[in-house]
Amino acid sequence: MSIKKWSELDIIKIFSAQSGLKSHPDLIKGIGDDCAIFSTAGNRHWVTTTDILVEDVHFNRTWHPPRLLGRKSIAVNLSDIAAMGADAHFALVSVVLPDNIDKEWVSSWSSGLLEILDEFDCLLIGGDTVKGSQLVINVVVLGSVDKDQAILRSTAQENETIYVSGMLGSAAAGLEICRNPSLFSSLDHQICEPLIEQHLNPTPELRLGKVLRKSGIVGSMQDLSDGLATDLAHICAQSSVGAEIDAFSLPGHENLDLVCEQLDTEPTTMKISGGEDYRLVFTVRQNMDEQLQALQKNEPLGPIYPIGRTVKGQGVKLITKDGKSSDISFKGYQHRSG
Repeated sequence: MSIKKWSELDIIKIFSAQSGLKSHPDLIKGIGDDCAIFSTAGNRHWVTTTDILVEDVHFNRTWHPPRLLGRKSIAVNLSDIAAMGADAHFALVSVVLPDNIDKEWVSSWSSGLLEILDEFDCLLIGGDTVKGSQLVINVVVLGSVDKDQAILRSTAQENETIYVSGMLGSAAAGLEICRNPSLFSSLDHQICEPLIEQHLNPTPELRLGKVLRKSGIVGSMQDLSDGLATDLAHICAQSSVGAEIDAFSLPGHENLDLVCEQLDTEPTTMKISGGEDYRLVFTVRQNMDEQLQALQKNEPLGPIYPIGRTVKGQGVKLITKDGKSSDISFKGYQHRSG
């Protein structure tokens, strides 16, 4: 099959045409110049995040459709913005494209990327394209938050309740299904599909992040990208507190147990170590849990689950039903050499 060649000009045209060169009150100059120009908001702070996705490290084109990969390219960055309780405004996208990718693939990937940007009122304002031996995607997202109001990892205190905003381990289970489809051939497609979807097409929780930030009851917050064991350990390390997690309180999809049976692994292990759920883990200040419950009634936030408490000390401890404790700090996903 012949590959329809692309050029840098082709890619710029695809982005420009699909984005429609939309406007924003703070945007002075977008795509088409050496730099994008935007004004600073008066009583707000800018927040900026970036993520790199590398083929065969973060994704595999064999099972990741280009449109959904485009969505995920943005979602992983918007999730960081959500964790600060901020609004997303602008995105810069740079991509290294190998010869075996054609314009149709790029167009589909771009359509997914711009689709999710539209959903969250975020504008593509520039980027770069180069030729290389491996597909690499780098996204920068700029947002803003009310001055001195961003929720940080470093502001948790002792005796705060720890919550997560959804099921844990689903994306990791979905990844294993994609990697080894024959292993799960005995399972009905409807069992696997929601877990695969969570891996391929996560939804960033910007609205929840903003509501929690405005409530004033949240002590600290982080998005779940590398697994609960690692991401909560970041909060503990930066806030100089410890955490105790109840193993029986960890929420999981109803189909997770069936997938873990096929993998010969414990669901709890998947819940604490599996990455890329892109939920929020946050702490609620002491004696403010009832305010969170009231907030949930007045402004539905989606499922939120209490899973433990911050304590004096350091590290993240997992407490099992029989009362045994084990240190799970930083036992989620980490990039390593070798």
